Amino acid sequence: MAKNPIFAIIWLVLLWFVAWPLAGICAAFWIFLLPFEACFAFLKQITTFLEKLITWPRDLGAAIRDCSSNFPAPV
Repeated sequence: MAKNPIFAIIWLVLLWFVAWPLAGICAAFWIFLLPFEACFAFLKQITTFLEKLITWPRDLGAAIRDCSSNFPAPV
């Protein structure tokens, strides 16, 4: 893939205004729900989904570093 710095700027804006706030909110719910995962099996799917959203900024960071044109989807 060709490296285009415009994509790095787009991913940086997405990281700053969407991914970090979303990851912060999801982290609070994830921390709260994680201990109850052992008691309620249905929480496993929820906490796994929340964990993917929490780690989305890392994928965006890699896309910024690489100036990737591929959208770094959270899930």
